[in-house]
Amino acid sequence: MNTSKYCFEGYNQIKNSSYEDGKISFFVFNSSSRSWVPYFVYLPPNFSTDRNYPLVLFMHGQGGDETTFNKYVKEEQLNKWILDGEIEPVVIAGIRGDNDRENVQWFTPENESLIAGDGLGEFVQYCQNNFNAGVESNDISIEGHSRGAAGAIHYYLKYPGKFASVAGMGYVSDYTLPSNKKLASQNLEALKKLQIPLRLEIGTEDSFVLTKNRRCIYDLHNHLNDLELNHEFEVLHGVEHRFDYFWHYFTEEGLINGLRHLKFHENARKLLKK
Repeated sequence: MNTSKYCFEGYNQIKNSSYEDGKISFFVFNSSSRSWVPYFVYLPPNFSTDRNYPLVLFMHGQGGDETTFNKYVKEEQLNKWILDGEIEPVVIAGIRGDNDRENVQWFTPENESLIAGDGLGEFVQYCQNNFNAGVESNDISIEGHSRGAAGAIHYYLKYPGKFASVAGMGYVSDYTLPSNKKLASQNLEALKKLQIPLRLEIGTEDSFVLTKNRRCIYDLHNHLNDLELNHEFEVLHGVEHRFDYFWHYFTEEGLINGLRHLKFHENARKLLKK
């Protein structure tokens, strides 16, 4: 797999010509399943090739791409959390789910080969080889929004134990609910045994829920309860469907929700390594 700088156009214009610590960079890598795949990567401050890092994979929603995370999450914010000791140094990365942004689906065979694969997904291997990220066991988590949440839930249910933790924001893809219920039943024994942390969130002002009656996140929550599968579920007051509303929501503990998510993934990794 070869890396190449990608000549972005318009709002995709590239910001960096090389990887920099404490920065979000944009490149493409050559995959066997989808040819050249654009991606972003955030490397923590004082990044060193002499150590390993946990990896958080970000999956964007419909209409998004590899720039979505950077639009709403500031490098300075991530750097401060790490330098202040709020979270451990972490690599965050994500690919463009599809060149057809309006029809992106994270559970296509091509994307599965990039994320999960038979052993490890091709993009995960790429992150291991190039950023020392997700190398150790139980060091890979998924963060997904909207259709990315549908993808994150899919990987949680289909590949028990492959990921240390999963967070899904704004899951409103009702058409995926039957297959997710089927996966939960098929893999119930492994899911119960491993108890991989799963967090689900929906906003009270989500337009898909309010105007289109999309109820899949509520139905999935109830189904997981019926199956006695532990998970976190929270309805966030005042939050609309957009990713930035989820990330910048202030919790009752006074934390930015994005920080709470990164702490959630970190705690899951530490728990699994005990």
